[in-house]
Amino acid sequence: MAISKSDLLTHTFSKKILGYRPSEVDATLREAAETLGRLAEERAELQRRLGEMERDLREYKQREATLRDTLLTTQAIVVDMKEKARIEAEGLVDEARRRAEALFEEARARVAGEKARLESLARQRERFEQRMRDLLLAHARLLNAPEDSRELDGTGGRAIAGGQPGDEAGGDFVFGEDTA
Repeated sequence: MAISKSDLLTHTFSKKILGYRPSEVDATLREAAETLGRLAEERAELQRRLGEMERDLREYKQREATLRDTLLTTQAIVVDMKEKARIEAEGLVDEARRRAEALFEEARARVAGEKARLESLARQRERFEQRMRDLLLAHARLLNAPEDSRELDGTGGRAIAGGQPGDEAGGDFVFGEDTA
């Protein structure tokens, strides 16, 4: 299931008395939504750029085909010319082939570079998603930790592990369970 930025921003959790800090959850959701939005925009930009590169590649291939056709026509004319004109035409043909190959290789290198960059961004996205999952799992473990493993807050009350003094545990709340 894909989660969009708006899904994160509009999602609500069931609440239980002192079960979690809504402001912290909301802030985390906003941050995750912004990150998803930014990544979606980056992906769209990369896809747009890839489309431009593919269009350029098609144009270069069309130019190559045009050059090839031109060369064949030139060669047919050269057959009828004197030896000097034929040698000169072959020189032009060779230069045109080198240029066409250089253009084609340049386009291929640009496409390969953009594909490598796109793969790198995909790997970065996967690493980010894994880190986000790990973070959410760590928070879930903290929320689901039994009360006896949580730290005392110094006032006799119990605080959520890693929480601030005065933050008392929310009773039987278990992260991920429906409390209704």
